[in-house]
Amino acid sequence: MWLLDTSVLIQCSRSKIRPFKKGITFTTILSLIEFPIALKYKEILVIYPLSKHYEQAFKNAILLREKGTPIPTVDILIGTIAVDKNLILVSDDSHFKDLQEVEPRLKIINSEIFIKKIQ
Repeated sequence: MWLLDTSVLIQCSRSKIRPFKKGITFTTILSLIEFPIALKYKEILVIYPLSKHYEQAFKNAILLREKGTPIPTVDILIGTIAVDKNLILVSDDSHFKDLQEVEPRLKIINSEIFIKKIQ
């Protein structure tokens, strides 16, 4: 199952590629706030953060800052949700690798690999 980051939603919208399968493709409300046009993709289920996601994201933010590699808050939260829900994060943003260093359970693939796997 897949969690699509905002960058992938934007890329799919621009290229008119729809590699989404109902029931296994997710995004977060955070990505929809960043890119509301993606709401048109009815196959994508939306995840809303819970208190536990914010708490863990805060811990991850502290670890990232201690390492000297802070990343955007929304991305910390998206990555944290992916780990909690045991989803593979689909993103072309390289800074998720920084999050993966403090949260090794985070699984990431880029959009090119995702599109090949889903077709």
